[in-house]
Amino acid sequence: MSKYPILAVIALSLAAPVLSGCVAVAATGIYAGVSAVRQERTFGAAIDDVRIKSAVTSRLAGAEAWNFVNVSTTVIEGRVLMTGRVDDPEERLAATRIAWGVEGVRRVDNVIEITDSAGLLNRPRDIFIRTEIAADLLSDAAIKDVNYTIDVVNGVVYITGVGQNQAEVDRVIARASRFKGVKRVENFVVLKDDPQRYFGAATAPATPEA
Repeated sequence: MSKYPILAVIALSLAAPVLSGCVAVAATGIYAGVSAVRQERTFGAAIDDVRIKSAVTSRLAGAEAWNFVNVSTTVIEGRVLMTGRVDDPEERLAATRIAWGVEGVRRVDNVIEITDSAGLLNRPRDIFIRTEIAADLLSDAAIKDVNYTIDVVNGVVYITGVGQNQAEVDRVIARASRFKGVKRVENFVVLKDDPQRYFGAATAPATPEA
C-alpha cells in the first residue's frame, strides 16, 4: 500500500505560511477529500473536520482578550484535540469554550499546558520529535499511518486518529515512546468499530474543567 499521501501533508505544512487563508483552507480541503479514500473517515467527515478546524482556528485567532498563538487543534470526526501552551488557566478554559461554540463539534479534549515563555524553548525539539515519529510510522507497513495525527508539546506526544484495532494502536504507542526526549505518550485514538465514532457526546459539558 502506497504511503505517499503523507508527503502531501508535509508539503502543505511547509507551504501554509505563504498561502492566503482561503487558499490554504481550500488546499487542505482538497487533500482531505483525496486522503479520505485511504482513511477510515468518510469523504464527508473529512471535509467537515476541515471546516471545524478552520472555524476553531479562526475563532481562537479572533479572540482579542486571549493569546492562543501557541495553541494547535486536531479534528477527527468532530472530536477536537487542543494542544499547546497558554499563560494561565482562564485562557485554557476560554479555548475549550471557543471550540465547543463551533457547529459540528462532538467532543473537546483540551490538554493545553499552562506554562511561561520558557516552555517555547522546547518547541524546536518538539517539532523534531514529531518529525521522527511521523517518519517512523510511515516506514511501518503494519500501521495505517494516514489515520494518525501526531503532536508533541514539551516532550509529551499526543496521538489522535482512528485505529484499525488495539494491536495497531499499541504498536503506534510503542514506536512513539522509544524516541529520545519523549516523556510520555497520550492516546486519543478511537478504534474504527468503536460506537463513539458515531454516537459520541454532541453537547458541551456544563462545567468544562480548567
